[in-house]
Amino acid sequence: MSKQTVTIIQIFRAERLINVEVDAADHESAIEGFQNGSAEVPDFDDPKWTTEWNLQSEAYE
Repeated sequence: MSKQTVTIIQIFRAERLINVEVDAADHESAIEGFQNGSAEVPDFDDPKWTTEWNLQSEAYE
């Protein structure tokens, strides 16, 4: 018997979430502020972001 190399390929889906408080007349207006660019999304490295990783598939070659 000899050694064989197997490549394992994992595909993940990452979801990043953050809750922010926004001064707005209502929830819909708060969302529109982000959509039209008048409200700023927190920096990528803001520690309040949480990331959830979900394994989508795994293959072997």
